Amino acid sequence: MNEVSELDYKFIESDKEDWYAVELTTGKWKGIKYIYGKVTVKESPELGTATLGFTYNLVDSNGFEEDDLLNDIKFKNYLGGILQHIIEDSLNYSEQNNVASIGIGNNK
Repeated sequence: MNEVSELDYKFIESDKEDWYAVELTTGKWKGIKYIYGKVTVKESPELGTATLGFTYNLVDSNGFEEDDLLNDIKFKNYLGGILQHIIEDSLNYSEQNNVASIGIGNNK
């Protein structure tokens, strides 16, 4: 998986509806906007690992064919890397600031 940083995405808010989305700001998929749906973590204690599962909905495919994106494993893995970064960044921010919230570490 590619290394992800806070420069690779930003949070955006709809002016017309009640949602926040993620916009990709760098790389091949720059400009794509999407919303994460259900997020799950499946732990494997015997292996000492955890797998992140998630659904997402495209808000703006930025000229890409939606079917191509939905079937592109590299794209889904990249979104997984973004989600992992959001979670880790939020946990670090929460720990440093003694608060509990997801999605506030980036784009404060």
